[in-house]
Amino acid sequence: MSIIGTKAAAEINNKVVILAAGEGKRLRTKKKNETKAQIKVYGLSLIQRAILSAKKAGLSNFIVVVGYKKEILVSHLKKLSKIHDLNIEIVENPQWEKGNGTSVYACHDLIKGNFFILMCDHLFDPSILTELSKNNLPENGAILAIDKNIDKVFDLGDATKVQDQDGSIIRIGKNLKSFNAVDTGIFFCTPTIFAALENAFRERKHSLSDGIARIINLDKMKAYDIGNKFWLDIDTEKSLKYAKRALLSQLNKISEDGFISRFVNRPISKRISVMLSYFPISPNIITIISFVTGLMAAFMFIKGNYFFTLFAGLLVQLSSIIDGCDGEIARLKFQGTPFGAWFDTILDRYVDTAISIGIGYSFWLTHPGVLSWIGCILALVGFILTSYLKKEYFRRYFEEMPKSFIRTLTKRDTRLFVIFMGAIINKPYWALISIGIISHIGIGWSFLEIYFRKNHSGRM
Repeated sequence: MSIIGTKAAAEINNKVVILAAGEGKRLRTKKKNETKAQIKVYGLSLIQRAILSAKKAGLSNFIVVVGYKKEILVSHLKKLSKIHDLNIEIVENPQWEKGNGTSVYACHDLIKGNFFILMCDHLFDPSILTELSKNNLPENGAILAIDKNIDKVFDLGDATKVQDQDGSIIRIGKNLKSFNAVDTGIFFCTPTIFAALENAFRERKHSLSDGIARIINLDKMKAYDIGNKFWLDIDTEKSLKYAKRALLSQLNKISEDGFISRFVNRPISKRISVMLSYFPISPNIITIISFVTGLMAAFMFIKGNYFFTLFAGLLVQLSSIIDGCDGEIARLKFQGTPFGAWFDTILDRYVDTAISIGIGYSFWLTHPGVLSWIGCILALVGFILTSYLKKEYFRRYFEEMPKSFIRTLTKRDTRLFVIFMGAIINKPYWALISIGIISHIGIGWSFLEIYFRKNHSGRM
């Protein structure tokens, strides 16, 4: 056993045991110096994704059980420990070929309290661990996260089936004929699991499910239904391809994306993000690239002639597309931070201001007079207040603003697209004015809707 990291293991409760000792015969890596756990999905290895998902759920003390090609995997884990500032204990399981129950049992000397068990080749929503940890563990028992959406399980034939009855698991196994849920490979256990495994070993049964079956016999095995939360067992090339599609589909921000983001920008930005995910580029760098692209567009608008105006419009739309990539990379690679979200918002406002000024100045050159600037300023105020309105509403009412068609039209993706279209027909100023008017209409509509919805009318 070796320890990687700087934190003392005893300082952290609820250790996370990750099983990574197996060979993975059905999903072999094409590289000789790589294990299945090191196969990358959008720039992160499978085991890296398992660890970072647990870290996002608030867990930070890991035990990784190795076996097949152990030296290669340990080297990879050392790199992960340094990159992510993780505390990782390495446990070797010389009996890994017998079954994954032996890998769990290999940790028994290191576990004193309740702990989680994860599989290195499973992708899952971190909130599963968060919710699972809130469940009360039965004394000398365990809880298994189960998925009752059987019709949505990928490769159901290979999945471990579960029969759940009123929150208790009464049967588990791959060959169950009668079942109503599937084992997700995510467990919350007491140390009793080790005694259960010992009993299974005496009968020459060495899988984790064999140990769980002993706890079931004691009526101590509970179930936590994950509902519609995402998880996936990656065992084959088909499941690996499915996992990539599933992760990309989760990049859509349905509650926030406007029409243009959903149907124009996302299909393009996701392709860009897939390519960028394999390079060491941070979301904040992508934010800066989008910012610089927007500033270049503003400068091009100032030039005035149609060629520069058209080029400026293209840069505006490109900036809008790239603006989606920073968040996509953050979600794909667990790099999201409060600073990154705040940084992105601030630079977006600078870009909005620069583009509005560039368009206004260009129009003023051919239409000198104060009215040219008044229209530009009013449009810009509408853009800024639209963003401020949403954040101020959340601050006061502690909820997201109710959805409406008019507010969707005031979103940033729409207004940048309108400016892009205006540049194509060489009318960027009037595109700016029109989307500015729509922004102010949206603000007024929001005031009236919220005023009457929140029943403030009686206070006039």
